Amino acid sequence: MVDPRAAGCRGKLIGLVTLIFVSGMAAGAFTMNTVDRHWLRPQVLALNQAEKELAVQHFSQELELNPEQAKALEGILDEFIMQQANLIAEFQHSRLSGQNSILRILNEDQRKRFQKVLSELTGKRKD
Repeated sequence: MVDPRAAGCRGKLIGLVTLIFVSGMAAGAFTMNTVDRHWLRPQVLALNQAEKELAVQHFSQELELNPEQAKALEGILDEFIMQQANLIAEFQHSRLSGQNSILRILNEDQRKRFQKVLSELTGKRKD
């Protein structure tokens, strides 16, 4: 025979476990939203060509770099700019690949709504 108290405890246990999972999902969603909003925004290149030249000139003057050091600094900055450009391109490719994977599983109506949601999110990120 089943103890009547055990049946009540079972319901409370199920409720508690459900509450834990729902709280975890909410915390995860909040964290991902915060991370996406504040840390995963695609950044523009740190330096463009004019800024690079100004940086080389400024460091050359402040640090009294000889011509060889200034040329080496310019090469380092060129490499840094190219690495950032490659990372940004890779990030954009990854994002498009993910979006295309999502689009493949949606029906036509869902695709239209998905595109609308993406455009709204893009608009919010620019604000």
